[in-house]
Amino acid sequence: MVSIEEFREGFINEEINASAVVDSRYPIEVFIDVASDILENDYSLISGMEQCYFEFTKGNRAYKSMRIDAAYLDFATNTINLLYADYNESEIKNITNEFIMSKTQLMLNYMENIFKGYFNNGEIADPAVQLAKDIKNNISEIGTIHLFIISTDQLSKTVKKLPTSIFKVGDKDIQVIVDVLDIEKIYKSRMAGFEKEDLVIRCEEYNIEGIPCIKADIETEQYESYLAIVPGEFLAQIYKEHGPKLLESNVRSFLKFNGAVNKGIRGTILNEKDRFFTYNNGISTTATAVSTEKTEQGLLIKSFQNLQIINGGQTTATLAATKIKNNADLSGIYIQMKLTILKDENPELIRNIARFANSQNKVKTADLNSSHPFYVRMEDFSRKIYAPLATGQIYQQLWFFERARGQYEQPLMQMTKKQVADYKLVRPRAMKYSLTDMAKYINAADLLPHYVSWGGEVNAAHFHANMEKQWEKDDSVFNELYYKELIGKKILFEHIGHIISDQLWYQEKRAYRPQLIAYTFSRLVLAAKEKGLKLNYRKMWDLQSVPECLDKDISQISKLVFDAIYDDNRVNAHIETYCKKIECWNVISKIPYELLEQSRDALVDENELKVEKARAKKEQKFNSSIQDEITIFQQGAAYWESLIVRGKSQEVLSGTQERSLLNAIKYCNLEYLELSRKQVADIVATLDALREFGIE
Repeated sequence: MVSIEEFREGFINEEINASAVVDSRYPIEVFIDVASDILENDYSLISGMEQCYFEFTKGNRAYKSMRIDAAYLDFATNTINLLYADYNESEIKNITNEFIMSKTQLMLNYMENIFKGYFNNGEIADPAVQLAKDIKNNISEIGTIHLFIISTDQLSKTVKKLPTSIFKVGDKDIQVIVDVLDIEKIYKSRMAGFEKEDLVIRCEEYNIEGIPCIKADIETEQYESYLAIVPGEFLAQIYKEHGPKLLESNVRSFLKFNGAVNKGIRGTILNEKDRFFTYNNGISTTATAVSTEKTEQGLLIKSFQNLQIINGGQTTATLAATKIKNNADLSGIYIQMKLTILKDENPELIRNIARFANSQNKVKTADLNSSHPFYVRMEDFSRKIYAPLATGQIYQQLWFFERARGQYEQPLMQMTKKQVADYKLVRPRAMKYSLTDMAKYINAADLLPHYVSWGGEVNAAHFHANMEKQWEKDDSVFNELYYKELIGKKILFEHIGHIISDQLWYQEKRAYRPQLIAYTFSRLVLAAKEKGLKLNYRKMWDLQSVPECLDKDISQISKLVFDAIYDDNRVNAHIETYCKKIECWNVISKIPYELLEQSRDALVDENELKVEKARAKKEQKFNSSIQDEITIFQQGAAYWESLIVRGKSQEVLSGTQERSLLNAIKYCNLEYLELSRKQVADIVATLDALREFGIE
């Protein structure tokens, strides 16, 4: 197993510094992105984080010294997240109590200086200035200030407890909590079998004896169910304390996209709280365990282990927000809750519970959908389609699609140095990409930069919705050519980022880089489209690089985008918010730009691709049919017989569908040596139809 010292060396040199060189970024910027991803997806401590470096070192009587490296004003959880980055590339050091206190004080000084007026006349385009104004304008809704220190050093054993305090704004007291992400926590997050610490919620700690409930008499080997009545005060308190840990990522995504506070729910809380139970649809939750007790009042839930809100995040967020902003009295408010206790880690069951519980929401999470056949197919391509040899290379490599979190890292933790070297030789870290990365490349190429500007989960949800429609219509378009063009888009996306990072105008600001890349990509695509042409992503795959003839266009378009989003006359002063709106794309898409003649070598006429696309679709249909035929045989005759029995008993199976299933049985029993393409398609269609009725 790789030691923590070996991991740290590789983490700093290969993951951070190497990426910084490739992307023309500062190592600390890359470190912040990596650490933020770990805080959000491995430890569930945040819902988002945006880089907004600001430092003032000449503290005086008027304003104290301060520094923040990243922040996020999370309205969904009524929290201000502030982050300090400690990136030490030399020998590992101990993170002491004194270090923690000094760095947290710098972040709190930022907060204090906001209300002393330090940022009142600051440049609104500066992310730290915009954040300060947002905090000042919305401080009444904030219940927690969460301070983060991220470091490549190790937390000292002498640090027994992280500090907490109270930040005062006028008569308002805001709780301050601190978390440290050190190299040891980063190391643990990459290990095979890594699991988040159990979240245990004990009712007695929230001044209630328990939650009244009824256990449903439908227990199975996979789950058991309860119906419960939850006090609104309890729900608001646990939400305020645990925030993102209570929310599955699809709910965080939904809240981020739609806003946390529902005015109708707030109005009911403040004006008609005795009718809240009647008006509200309730919440759906899961947990891995509960403890219960029979009392004279009936069955009570005493504690929850790993409680998750699957549906009802907006209700919960609004209860907490109304309590904080309006000091609302939540006594007498109750919410009905459906609770599913999951007895094992069945990803499909968890996915379906979340999917059906949120079926009314347009925005769904990327993580919940990672088992969709589309992603499985892309993963399969990424494991077997080697990239062409680039100039100077002597061995072929793979672009590694990490469909599920940890697929790339976790095998490395168990390898010898030689095995690690061999693994990375074929699968360089720079050629790894995730589901949310994929969504960035494709949506930018599809002229949706405003979606990309929303960030990982929300953008991926939009991509998934569009992909699903196409999959249901004709999945053969997602073929080997599509995969190679996807990699071409990744190569171009990252190349654009590299060019932007080298521009003097960017280096002066160093802000809104993701938005600049997405909008530059989309405007480049549109410029080609205006000539009746397309970017030749297949050529980028063949070359494993972007033709140099595009560099000047990329440079000029990126400056066009930069000027547009920094334009003082933009419709929204908040640049980050502005970039999320289609109005921003409407403005940029209408700014005249004509591609240079030299760029023609990187473009292609759609007609030139038609034959290749048709061939790729035909091959994919053939390959899919073969795979479906194999799956049909592997399921076995008994499985298809059971579908007939259940379909007929529920009167949802037509005669034609029954005949298709009988063909499957005959094939499994070797009465048929093979199935025709039509027979395979009919069997698959019948199976899909039965699944709509819950039969599978």
